[in-house]
Amino acid sequence: MLLKLTEELPLDASIEEVWNLLRDTPRLTRLLPGVENVAPLNKEGVEAYAASLSEKIGPFKITMTLEVRVTEAIEPTQLKAAIKGADSMALNRITGSMQVSLRPASPGTQMQFEASIEILGKLATLGAVPIRRRTTQAFAEFAQNIRAQFAKDPGPS
Repeated sequence: MLLKLTEELPLDASIEEVWNLLRDTPRLTRLLPGVENVAPLNKEGVEAYAASLSEKIGPFKITMTLEVRVTEAIEPTQLKAAIKGADSMALNRITGSMQVSLRPASPGTQMQFEASIEILGKLATLGAVPIRRRTTQAFAEFAQNIRAQFAKDPGPS
């Protein structure tokens, strides 16, 4: 099953502030729903991370280990990554790519997120509707978490 996702997110922050968040892996991963831990992979000449992800989709609770490899970083406007992973028994597998693009917008930055993910195994038998629903919910949580990073403190009232 192929899942394609495109989301737009206006942010009240400069493009440099958003780029700094995207490149601060520990900080960014704390904002991602379901991500339990992330560690850099020591692969020479490659920026890559191992991540543990747990998610409940329909009747299934899925725990997967993912490898996320940065394939392109054009500061401060574009970040691309390849994703692959499986659960511990290899009953569910995913592969795909994602891209985050930033452009100036009034009053801050417009973030565009695109992903193309192939889902194989038992999880794919659920079909696109519950997977897309959970993915949309997860992105909404992620968007709320990112916006909170740039919320302006009004100070004491």
